[in-house]
Amino acid sequence: MLVILFISFWVSLMIIFSLSVIKACKQGAENLKKLHSIPCYQCDFFTNDFRLKCAVNPTIACSDAALGCIDFEPKTSSKPKNKQKSKRKKYSGNFKGYQFFFSEIQLHNLNSPDNS
Repeated sequence: MLVILFISFWVSLMIIFSLSVIKACKQGAENLKKLHSIPCYQCDFFTNDFRLKCAVNPTIACSDAALGCIDFEPKTSSKPKNKQKSKRKKYSGNFKGYQFFFSEIQLHNLNSPDNS
């Protein structure tokens, strides 16, 4: 009789522990979704400096209060993802809405006076 009580006690403890782990995982996932919706990292005023995270609202930057920030401005300058420099410099010329790319040699050939 004592063995049955002991086993049922441990089974109930394991069930309670499993349920609490599942509940904690669900709450963590909800919190993570909420944190990923904070727009500070895509804002133009975000400085990415731990001393002053936002130039406009430094007290609410990267917190839950920043979810409805009225001063949010999308970043205007986009940095290239590929940081390797190209071996050829390219010139971008616009002609009636069309964009042409010329290498340095092609641009030199276009500008040379002996072009016919």
